[in-house]
Amino acid sequence: MTTRSNIHAHCTYCDGKNTIEEMIQAAIKSNLISFGFSSHAHTDYDFDDCQVMDVDGYFNELEAMKQKYRDQIIIFKGMELESLVKGPDGGDVLPEIDPRCDFTIGSCHFTRPNGKYFCIDYKPEMLDDAIKEFGSVEDFIDDYFTGYLSFVDAIPFDVVGHIDLYTKFNEKHPILDQDSKKYQNQVLHYIDQIVKYDRIFEVNTGAISRGYRSTPYPHPFILERLLEKKAPVMITSDTHSVNSVTCCFDETERLLKDIGFTEQMQLTEKGFVSVPL
Repeated sequence: MTTRSNIHAHCTYCDGKNTIEEMIQAAIKSNLISFGFSSHAHTDYDFDDCQVMDVDGYFNELEAMKQKYRDQIIIFKGMELESLVKGPDGGDVLPEIDPRCDFTIGSCHFTRPNGKYFCIDYKPEMLDDAIKEFGSVEDFIDDYFTGYLSFVDAIPFDVVGHIDLYTKFNEKHPILDQDSKKYQNQVLHYIDQIVKYDRIFEVNTGAISRGYRSTPYPHPFILERLLEKKAPVMITSDTHSVNSVTCCFDETERLLKDIGFTEQMQLTEKGFVSVPL
């Protein structure tokens, strides 16, 4: 395994199963040289059970743990931003980046057809209901990517989070044919636009560790287009427990190499740098 860093990690401040310190200790045991926490940012939505409620406590503890373990591992403070949050008047607004963040990941977990909110990665049945509200899978995907384009255009986050998250359940609960040229062309139309914003695309193994998928996000056809467009990528595990800090990193490195990638991005104290795979 050449990947020595992971910056997509959750803890008990959001929906993670382990404390910050427990996660750091697991990262050290996994021989990582750096580890970044990206808890789900506060959205103020009543239905969002994953958001950090104690934002100050989160950053304060991260800073304390960063100092405690500074001789063993580099700790980065981050957030996983949601594409929409609840504004002062109750409507949807774009998120803001907390200045205490060393990095941010931009993700979309929710959709809102006809004014109804659905979480697209909670249960397959909820995803089915969302698609029914849109009327078709094609309309759902158009809405998902159109919203993400508005997000990436407005907010300068660093990393594109699990860009095809809506395929989380697709292996066991199919909603679409990912090998269909029609589907691929629809998605690549948006990928080509997102790439223009010069963000890093994560290659995320989180759904593998939780038993939903056998391969990381995004699908290989997207990775092939990212390689063609020379878009930077980064392996992450989206870990929610000490048992998945480096989940399937070896296999993911091989996947990327087979596609043609020779390097990935890594966060350092001087910023993101390219390192060999």
